[in-house]
Amino acid sequence: MSIEIFVLSHAALSSLAEWQKAIDAEGADLKLSQEGTFEALNGFLPARLRDVETGFECDHFDPATFIEESKEAQPELDWDGGWTHVLAFRWGGDFKEAASAYLAASAYARATNGVIYDSEAGEIYTPEQAKPIAQGLLDFAFTE
Repeated sequence: MSIEIFVLSHAALSSLAEWQKAIDAEGADLKLSQEGTFEALNGFLPARLRDVETGFECDHFDPATFIEESKEAQPELDWDGGWTHVLAFRWGGDFKEAASAYLAASAYARATNGVIYDSEAGEIYTPEQAKPIAQGLLDFAFTE
Protein backbone atom coordinates (compact mmCIF):
# COMPACT_ATOMS: atom_id res chain seq x y z
CA MET A 1 0.00 0.00 0.00
CA SER A 2 1.30 3.43 -0.93
CA ILE A 3 0.77 6.61 1.01
CA GLU A 4 0.58 9.96 -0.77
CA ILE A 5 0.89 13.61 0.05
CA PHE A 6 0.70 16.46 -2.42
CA VAL A 7 2.08 19.98 -2.49
CA LEU A 8 -0.33 22.45 -4.06
CA SER A 9 1.33 25.71 -5.01
CA HIS A 10 1.16 28.84 -7.14
CA ALA A 11 4.69 28.40 -8.42
CA ALA A 12 7.19 25.65 -9.09
CA LEU A 13 10.85 25.54 -8.25
CA SER A 14 13.09 25.59 -11.30
CA SER A 15 15.54 22.83 -10.40
CA LEU A 16 16.51 20.09 -7.99
CA ALA A 17 19.34 22.37 -6.81
CA GLU A 18 16.83 25.09 -5.91
CA TRP A 19 14.73 22.51 -4.05
CA GLN A 20 17.84 21.34 -2.18
CA LYS A 21 18.52 24.94 -1.11
CA ALA A 22 14.97 25.12 0.28
CA ILE A 23 15.54 21.87 2.21
CA ASP A 24 18.86 23.16 3.54
CA ALA A 25 17.17 26.40 4.64
CA GLU A 26 14.78 24.29 6.74
CA GLY A 27 17.75 22.68 8.48
CA ALA A 28 16.77 19.18 7.36
CA ASP A 29 19.52 16.56 7.09
CA LEU A 30 18.17 15.43 3.72
CA LYS A 31 20.03 15.41 0.41
CA LEU A 32 18.08 14.84 -2.79
CA SER A 33 19.72 13.21 -5.78
CA GLN A 34 20.67 15.85 -8.31
CA GLU A 35 20.46 13.40 -11.22
CA GLY A 36 17.96 14.40 -13.88
CA THR A 37 15.82 17.50 -13.93
CA PHE A 38 13.00 18.79 -11.79
CA GLU A 39 10.67 18.98 -14.80
CA ALA A 40 11.25 15.29 -15.59
CA LEU A 41 10.44 13.95 -12.10
CA ASN A 42 8.37 10.83 -12.59
CA GLY A 43 9.05 8.00 -10.18
CA PHE A 44 11.57 7.23 -7.47
CA LEU A 45 13.76 10.13 -6.34
CA PRO A 46 16.78 8.83 -4.41
CA ALA A 47 17.81 10.74 -1.29
CA ARG A 48 20.06 10.49 1.74
CA LEU A 49 18.55 11.06 5.16
CA ARG A 50 21.08 11.30 7.97
CA ASP A 51 23.58 9.45 5.74
CA VAL A 52 21.12 6.62 5.08
CA GLU A 53 20.08 5.83 1.49
CA THR A 54 16.35 6.32 1.04
CA GLY A 55 13.99 8.26 -1.22
CA PHE A 56 10.39 8.51 -2.34
CA GLU A 57 8.37 8.62 -5.53
CA CYS A 58 7.71 12.09 -6.89
CA ASP A 59 5.54 13.13 -9.83
CA HIS A 60 3.94 16.22 -11.32
CA PHE A 61 0.12 16.11 -11.48
CA ASP A 62 -2.24 18.16 -13.61
CA PRO A 63 -3.63 20.71 -11.13
CA ALA A 64 -7.09 21.12 -12.70
CA THR A 65 -7.73 17.37 -12.76
CA PHE A 66 -6.32 16.89 -9.27
CA ILE A 67 -8.43 19.69 -7.77
CA GLU A 68 -11.60 18.48 -9.51
CA GLU A 69 -11.14 14.91 -8.27
CA SER A 70 -10.18 16.08 -4.79
CA LYS A 71 -13.27 18.30 -4.52
CA GLU A 72 -15.43 15.28 -5.33
CA ALA A 73 -13.62 13.07 -2.82
CA GLN A 74 -13.41 15.61 0.01
CA PRO A 75 -15.80 18.53 -0.59
CA GLU A 76 -15.45 19.71 3.00
CA LEU A 77 -11.86 20.89 2.40
CA ASP A 78 -10.96 24.28 0.89
CA TRP A 79 -9.78 23.51 -2.64
CA ASP A 80 -10.19 27.06 -3.95
CA GLY A 81 -6.63 28.28 -3.49
CA GLY A 82 -6.09 28.91 -7.18
CA TRP A 83 -3.30 26.33 -7.21
CA THR A 84 -1.42 26.06 -10.50
CA HIS A 85 1.04 23.28 -9.62
CA VAL A 86 0.70 19.91 -7.89
CA LEU A 87 3.68 17.80 -6.88
CA ALA A 88 2.92 14.28 -5.61
CA PHE A 89 4.99 12.36 -3.05
CA ARG A 90 4.48 8.62 -2.56
CA TRP A 91 6.05 5.91 -0.39
CA GLY A 92 5.34 2.50 1.09
CA GLY A 93 5.59 1.53 4.74
CA ASP A 94 9.20 2.66 5.26
CA PHE A 95 9.40 5.44 7.86
CA LYS A 96 12.67 6.82 6.46
CA GLU A 97 10.93 7.25 3.09
CA ALA A 98 7.96 8.85 4.86
CA ALA A 99 10.18 11.26 6.79
CA SER A 100 12.13 12.11 3.63
CA ALA A 101 8.95 12.80 1.67
CA TYR A 102 7.43 14.97 4.42
CA LEU A 103 10.66 16.94 4.93
CA ALA A 104 11.02 17.50 1.18
CA ALA A 105 7.34 18.41 0.79
CA SER A 106 7.40 20.84 3.70
CA ALA A 107 10.45 22.64 2.32
CA TYR A 108 8.97 22.68 -1.18
CA ALA A 109 5.65 24.07 0.08
CA ARG A 110 7.39 26.81 2.06
CA ALA A 111 9.56 27.79 -0.93
CA THR A 112 6.55 27.99 -3.27
CA ASN A 113 3.96 29.46 -0.86
CA GLY A 114 2.10 26.20 -1.07
CA VAL A 115 0.24 23.79 1.19
CA ILE A 116 0.46 20.04 1.76
CA TYR A 117 -2.54 17.80 1.27
CA ASP A 118 -2.22 14.54 3.20
CA SER A 119 -4.66 12.17 1.53
CA GLU A 120 -4.38 9.59 4.31
CA ALA A 121 -5.24 12.11 7.05
CA GLY A 122 -7.70 13.98 4.82
CA GLU A 123 -6.13 17.29 5.85
CA ILE A 124 -4.49 20.29 4.23
CA TYR A 125 -1.47 21.57 6.16
CA THR A 126 0.62 24.69 5.95
CA PRO A 127 4.38 24.10 5.93
CA GLU A 128 4.43 25.16 9.59
CA GLN A 129 1.82 22.51 10.44
CA ALA A 130 3.62 19.83 8.41
CA LYS A 131 7.03 20.37 9.97
CA PRO A 132 6.19 18.67 13.32
CA ILE A 133 4.65 15.75 11.40
CA ALA A 134 7.90 15.40 9.47
CA GLN A 135 9.89 15.61 12.71
CA GLY A 136 7.74 12.92 14.33
CA LEU A 137 8.26 10.62 11.34
CA LEU A 138 12.00 11.35 11.45
CA ASP A 139 12.21 10.58 15.17
CA PHE A 140 10.29 7.33 14.72
CA ALA A 141 12.33 6.31 11.66
CA PHE A 142 15.56 6.44 13.62
CA THR A 143 14.29 4.68 16.74
CA GLU A 144 13.14 1.52 14.92
